[in-house]
Amino acid sequence: MGKEHSLTIKYKSISLIGSKARHNQDAYAEFQIPGGYGFAICDGINGKEGGGAIASKMAIESIKRQFRNTQFKNPQKALTNALTLANFQLHDHVQKNERFKGMGASCGIVLVIEELVYYAYIGNVRFYILRDNTIYRLTRDHTKAQTALAQNKINEEKLESDPGFYIADRALGFDKDVNFSVCKQPISMEEHDMLLLTSDGLFKELTENQIAEVVNDPDASVDFMATNLAQKADQAGASDNITLTLMHVFDPEKVPFTPETGEKTEIVEGKKGIPRAVWIVLGIIGLVALLYGISEIAFNHERVTTEQKPQKSVVDTQPKDTIKPARTKDLTKKKEKEPQGVKPEFIPYKIEKGDNFYRLGIRFNVTVQLLEKVNNVQAKRLRLGQRIRIPVKAIHKVEKGEMLSTIAEKYHTPVKDILKANKLDDADRLSEGMLLNIPLQYDDKISE
Repeated sequence: MGKEHSLTIKYKSISLIGSKARHNQDAYAEFQIPGGYGFAICDGINGKEGGGAIASKMAIESIKRQFRNTQFKNPQKALTNALTLANFQLHDHVQKNERFKGMGASCGIVLVIEELVYYAYIGNVRFYILRDNTIYRLTRDHTKAQTALAQNKINEEKLESDPGFYIADRALGFDKDVNFSVCKQPISMEEHDMLLLTSDGLFKELTENQIAEVVNDPDASVDFMATNLAQKADQAGASDNITLTLMHVFDPEKVPFTPETGEKTEIVEGKKGIPRAVWIVLGIIGLVALLYGISEIAFNHERVTTEQKPQKSVVDTQPKDTIKPARTKDLTKKKEKEPQGVKPEFIPYKIEKGDNFYRLGIRFNVTVQLLEKVNNVQAKRLRLGQRIRIPVKAIHKVEKGEMLSTIAEKYHTPVKDILKANKLDDADRLSEGMLLNIPLQYDDKISE
């Protein structure tokens, strides 16, 4: 049986007022959940008479209550419930206090459960992952500028210069019913991944490349990198509060680790280990059994040597040439050819808003490295409208009456993977002549 692995998460949270801000309206939380750990950041938004700090604190406390001592089977559903409850309580508070009208909070939550990462957010909070020296933004801002872009009122080039680029148009407390974003699929963690959950105070002052440069430091601790990020944003003239949580995932068996001051550690395991007390009891029983066995061997040896006369050794007189020779038939067989790898087909693809190699890799079951290789471009250099190629196992033309389950069986590919690659919600929505992209599998050996 293979050895069960676990990941050690080192993390550091920090919150600064900001050199040009008067009060800290941000709040954050770190909390344990069944099988893992949770993190949340809220950025308060003032109402008619302020109240931003109250809003962020109320939302954080609501989220902690939702996850405290709570068992859940579906993390995405748990995230949805947490944000729904926080919104209800915050909106109810605003309705009862006219002076807080317009008060709210942007919010982001991250759950790390058995080496999978789930996240949900609303407003102007971002979640990043740094993998293989490349930073990926996994969220899309809920701001007035982003909404204007979606409605074709502004173009991509004017997005960051738009006055509404940092103004949230969706937040907890704004309305009775809110529309927040929850990840459709969890992220499967890899060793050395860095995760960053942050309020807008950080990315107002630092570009994503500047953030990646600070975080991509193998000689720095999580404590140092998190503090360095916040201080660099502050030194750049921060007009807003800066709050962030930085997480690093690594294998504790490969890198001995001693927690530093202010730096916390959490072991995320799939199963509970045997309690220490049980090991102690088993050890004592084993020691007693060992001592008893040694005494029995000594006693029996003494009895045999004193009561029996030595016997002559029996020598095997069977001729050595009667020993059967080793079978060599299998060694002389012609070596079988190794199975050939999958020769992929390539589909053309135009980079759209929110696309990156990481998200496309999840959709089509390919790695970022493979996409970079076949397109001869680094992931961080992708631009909107750029045309690339995506490798797939096959392009299948649907025949009359053909079912998706039959197609999936033909290509040895799960139905859900075909649905995901083709952005289909229903397996029954096939029509004659439709072209289906059959995605590769991560364990497929690609032939050149």
